[in-house]
Amino acid sequence: MPEPSAPAAARLRRPSWRDPRLGIGILLVAASVALGSWAVTNASDTVEVYRTHEPLSPGDPIEAADLEIVQVHVPDVDLYLTPDQGVPEDAVATRAVGPGELVPGTAVGTESQVEVRPISLPMSAALEAYLEKGSRVDLWVALPDPDGEGVAPVGPTQLLVGAVEVWDVHEDASLFAGADQVQVQVLIEVDDLPEVLDAISADAVITVVPLPGQADS
Repeated sequence: MPEPSAPAAARLRRPSWRDPRLGIGILLVAASVALGSWAVTNASDTVEVYRTHEPLSPGDPIEAADLEIVQVHVPDVDLYLTPDQGVPEDAVATRAVGPGELVPGTAVGTESQVEVRPISLPMSAALEAYLEKGSRVDLWVALPDPDGEGVAPVGPTQLLVGAVEVWDVHEDASLFAGADQVQVQVLIEVDDLPEVLDAISADAVITVVPLPGQADS
């Protein structure tokens, strides 16, 4: 008896528009094209914005020569200082701007708009390594005891003002300064100024305490 012949090999069929695999392939190609077009469009959709080299503190002059122009993609360029706008004449920083940050338009103004004032205070030289321009410190105060006799003892220590900005740290050149002491200039909000000046005039003991996580070199 003759052996049954093997089934004929299946013939290749031309894909049909009804084939779901063809539809999925078309969708993938279309998605790839759209994604590539979006990436190219957004990569070229950048603007020039000013960025700082060094930190700016309130009252610091702002000049174009001290800033860097960078190409960035930002949702609202009107929020930042741009070369198209230019740097206003006699412009100063009205609030702190960190190094390498884009310069917000709200941080640029005139001296009359600066709402802080510099105050110089003695500080332990051992803490100088933890501070730099733009660092933040707390000021703690111990007021003299009005009932004390002779060298007045101090009362309980309490927070005077918190998280104030450091403007400068330099050697204390006063005649009464010790070798382990430096002067730190801090920027005090105008509203807090009377309380700080009252403490200074009352010969209170004001201690400068750096906030953690800042410069250590």
